[in-house]
Amino acid sequence: MLRTLSLTAALLATAACNVTPERPMDEVPNQTTLPNGDRSYGFKNDCVIILQAQQAVVKSESATCELYHRDIALLYASGD
Repeated sequence: MLRTLSLTAALLATAACNVTPERPMDEVPNQTTLPNGDRSYGFKNDCVIILQAQQAVVKSESATCELYHRDIALLYASGD
């Protein structure tokens, strides 16, 4: 019985270690191209960052944006 309890405790501990909390800095934004060619990156918290059409330069961002949202948008834009 003690062996079964030890095995159960070990399995629960392993399962708890494998749970990865959601990190907001890992979010993949929704990218759209606006009619004027600018790129819009939208996030779950309603943050929207608009970048210039040809360069990874921020034109505007909504008030709900954090610094990491800008970094993510610029990172995705640099790959275009």
